[in-house]
Amino acid sequence: MKFIQSTEMKVDILENQECWLSSKDKIKQNAKRDDTLAFDIYNDDKLIGFAMLREFEKGCFFLWSFAIDKEFQNKGLGKKALLELIKFLKNNYDLKTITTTYKTGNNHAKHLYENAGFTETNRVLDGEIDEVDMELHI
Repeated sequence: MKFIQSTEMKVDILENQECWLSSKDKIKQNAKRDDTLAFDIYNDDKLIGFAMLREFEKGCFFLWSFAIDKEFQNKGLGKKALLELIKFLKNNYDLKTITTTYKTGNNHAKHLYENAGFTETNRVLDGEIDEVDMELHI
C-alpha cells in the first residue's frame, strides 16, 4: 500500500454509504486545514481508497474519513489499508493514539475498526447525533 498526500476524496462509494461520510465538498474543504492529513490510498498502483486525519495533539490523530472505492470493497482491502495506514502513521508521524467515530448502525465500520484493534470508548447520543467513539493505542 502507498499513501500519497491528497486534497480531496477521489474514490466513489456506494450510494447507500453516502450517509456515513461527509460530502466530497466538505472533505475537500477540510483536507486543506493545517492540522489535517489527507491521503489517497494505492494498492498495486490502483487508487483504492482515501483517508483523512486530524492531529489534535502531538502523535494523536482522529481518523476523520476513511473510504474504500466501491469497486474494491468486500475484498479485505479496507482492513489491509487501515492496518497499513496505522503502520505508516507510526513510522512517519510518531503515531501514539488514533481515534475515530462511526454512526450507530454502520456495522461495516464497526467491524472494520474492531478487527484493526480499536475499542469502543463512548457512545454519543445528542439530538440527531448517534455515534460511537473508538480508540487505538499504539
